[in-house]
Amino acid sequence: MSWFKAGLSQRLAAVMGALALIPVLFLSWRMTKTSLRGVQDAVLELHVKLAEKSAERVDGWVESVDGRVQIVLVALEAKMDWPDKQALLKRLVEEHGSQIASIALLRRQGDTVIEVFNPELADAATALNVKASREALGRVASGHVRVYDVIEGKSGPLLVLHYPFNVAGAKDLYARVIVPLRAVAERTAEERVGGTGFVVLVDGRGRPLAMPDGRALTGIRNWGITKSALAGRSAGSSEFTDLTGADYVGAYAPVASVGGAVLVMQPRSEAYLAAAEARKAATTAIIVVILGALLAAILLARVLTSPLLSLTRAAESIARGNFDANVEINTGDELQALAETFNAMTARLRQYSLLQVDRIIVEQRKTEAILFSISEGIVLLDKKNRIQHANRQARELFRLTTDADLDGKTLAEAFPDHPLRAAMQSASATPGEVKEIDLSTDSERRFIRALASPVMLPGRVGDFGTVFSLRDVTLEKELEKMKEDFLHYITHDLRNPLGSAIGFLDILLKGTTGVLNTEQHSIVSSVRRSTSRLMGLINNILDIAKMEAGRVRVQVKPTSLAGIASRSIEILEQLAKVKNITVQLSAIEEFTYDVDGDMLERVFTNLLGNAIKYTPNGGSITVSLVDTGPAIKCCVEDSGEGIPQEYLTRVFEKFEQVQNQRKGGTGLGLTIARFFVEAHLGRIWAESTVGQGSRFYFTVPKGLVTDSDGGLRLAEMLK
Repeated sequence: MSWFKAGLSQRLAAVMGALALIPVLFLSWRMTKTSLRGVQDAVLELHVKLAEKSAERVDGWVESVDGRVQIVLVALEAKMDWPDKQALLKRLVEEHGSQIASIALLRRQGDTVIEVFNPELADAATALNVKASREALGRVASGHVRVYDVIEGKSGPLLVLHYPFNVAGAKDLYARVIVPLRAVAERTAEERVGGTGFVVLVDGRGRPLAMPDGRALTGIRNWGITKSALAGRSAGSSEFTDLTGADYVGAYAPVASVGGAVLVMQPRSEAYLAAAEARKAATTAIIVVILGALLAAILLARVLTSPLLSLTRAAESIARGNFDANVEINTGDELQALAETFNAMTARLRQYSLLQVDRIIVEQRKTEAILFSISEGIVLLDKKNRIQHANRQARELFRLTTDADLDGKTLAEAFPDHPLRAAMQSASATPGEVKEIDLSTDSERRFIRALASPVMLPGRVGDFGTVFSLRDVTLEKELEKMKEDFLHYITHDLRNPLGSAIGFLDILLKGTTGVLNTEQHSIVSSVRRSTSRLMGLINNILDIAKMEAGRVRVQVKPTSLAGIASRSIEILEQLAKVKNITVQLSAIEEFTYDVDGDMLERVFTNLLGNAIKYTPNGGSITVSLVDTGPAIKCCVEDSGEGIPQEYLTRVFEKFEQVQNQRKGGTGLGLTIARFFVEAHLGRIWAESTVGQGSRFYFTVPKGLVTDSDGGLRLAEMLK
């Protein structure tokens, strides 16, 4: 559940809990962090002090040995015999037997002049390396200072000290003292840090001089703390991980007397045990505080939102139409005032609903009466295309009884096999376009027109369904057919006597029955023109009848379109000269293709006749032919009056003429031209601007052929 979808009580509880918990959590985090840092600093400081103390103890022990050796060496510089010198050295070894393994006087090349051994540590000298000893003597000679080395003896680590030495009567002499470090290293390793921590003394190469009990210290020389201890000159601390992956907290202090360092190490989990316990206790306290704060926030949120929930439930009840809902809130605050206002509003709504019920019933009866009385069938669909209402006329169109249950059904469910359903579905795909369907049977003729319109509500955007208007136009279709049949019959019956009259007029004009005087010839010529015009009208009507009956066949053969246009111009040339109109042809070639020459000549003639009729005296007309690739585009352009935009498509309908431009004629010429062009699978249209002339275009496709059924097709469609 997202924040915005959560209830008010959840959001209020969350806000209150957050206000209570955020400071607590922040302070707890800061205190825990500070406490942990304090514990860590204290542990590391304790380890450092322990390392420094152990390092001082080792340095002190070595310095005490060095002090006694220095006293003896000073005494040896006095004049005395070599036996006395040896006795003095022997006494030094005997007095400090546990601290000195041997003492010797050497020459520069390493030759021993005098050497005294501690019997208990007689194996110490065997660990000496002559080459290493000579190198040490070289360092002493070059620096004239004491030089120390730590070596590994059979009984433990040894500290080898080389001193510069001047003896009366002897030149180039040096002293060498071997001191066992096992005791001091073991004392250092006996130190304990906590339960499992330990201390170890390492030499200058990082080797432990004594192992703490139970500690292997594998690879200690490669530990980070060991490298830091040997590289630094002061004490320090760090946290590190050994080669086995164990985490440690450690400290170190350098031991200058042996060139090594004291390492103090303790497992991290043990060193910071107090901090971990403190963190655990703090976490427990925080959890308790969080739970307490959340519980308090939830209880308080419920107390605050309970009146609002009561108001919500009452509002939902009112939304369902129950105006008897009442809210009882006795909090004595603004919520109680809101509840009282809500109850007053509910009472007013209850009174208003009682008044509106009667009004709604009256309006519903009016609507039902209107839908019942209109002659058209009405079907209302919602946005899910389910029927919400169908009036009596619609049910009769579908041959349904008036009590048939259609509400909530789709068109397919309500009318599964009725052919009118397809017309309705087609109409819904193109709203505003009338779809007509023929429901005629052998026993009756029936035609229905379906119109689909979106349901719109005042002041609201979007459609809320579809309303279908179903109109029975059978009577209109019958009247239209009767009118057309009458027109066809009357024109056909008029043609024969009119043809005879034209023949007799031609005989009179030729003078076969006697020469007519000038006045008689003029009268007969006028009658001849009128009868010819009437014959043209009758022929146009008969042609339209043939077209609509499908009895006109296109006979294609190679024909020059430019020749047809030129011949049409010649036919109407005299009519154009009467009005002093210039007619010209624009064509770069003959454009010879398979077409019906008679039909296209009729098209050119009708377009040219209209152009001459509506072009004023002294105007011009241009007939042009252009190759557009798949078709030839023909144009008849005039400089006449022009055609208003609303008539550009209507002029091709039967008997349609532009108002206020009536110049005679039947209004069938452009209709015939459109039919002949469409019979050639072409298209005809007009472009015009009032006062700037008109342009009538039509196209004739290339590659027209006649198929096996006698129809016209494009050659590429038959492949």
